[in-house]
Order: sequence, then C-alpha cells, then structure tokens
Amino acid sequence: MKSAPEPTDNLARLIGRDLLSVGRIPMFLLVLVLISALGVVLITHHSRQLIAEQEQLLIERDQLDIEWRNQILEENSLAEHSRIERLAEKDMEMKRPSRDNEVIVHE
Repeated sequence: MKSAPEPTDNLARLIGRDLLSVGRIPMFLLVLVLISALGVVLITHHSRQLIAEQEQLLIERDQLDIEWRNQILEENSLAEHSRIERLAEKDMEMKRPSRDNEVIVHE
C-alpha cells in the first residue's frame, strides 16, 4: 500500500504532479478549448466592427446618391432653353435675328 503523503508535500505540488503524469491529455484539450474560445471572441469582435463600418458606408452611399440626384436636377434646371434665352436677352442684351439679318453660308 501507498504510504501517507509526507508533510513536505503540499497540495499544489500534488496537483502539479498529477497534471503532468495523468492529466496531460485533458490539460492539452483545455488549452485548445481556451485558444478556440479566444479565437471566437476575436472573430466576433472583428465581424461586428466590419458590420458597423458597412452600415456607415451604406449611409454615406445613400447621402452621395441623394446629392448626385440633386445635382442632376440642378443641372437640368440650369440648362433649360427658356432660362438660357431669358438670360441672354436680359443680361447680355441679345436678340434673335430677324429674317432680314440672317446670313446663310453655303460651302
């Protein structure tokens, strides 16, 4: 039979011996589980950051799309023939030539 443990053997030393002799595989598996859990936490955090960034980019895209549509509307309103003709008559004092003042050039 095994003799009683010596008083110099403390509990920490006994646990350490058991882990190194009998518990190698469970200890190795425990370390792998902890590494795996940390990996899951890091990947989840990274995924959440990317989703937040994607949301910001979608919001920015929508704002740019609205601005682009407004620019097109403004361009169309500024390029209307009636507006251009009105500005030419008012600001530059231009007038349409009459039939008598028209000159047709043939090549």
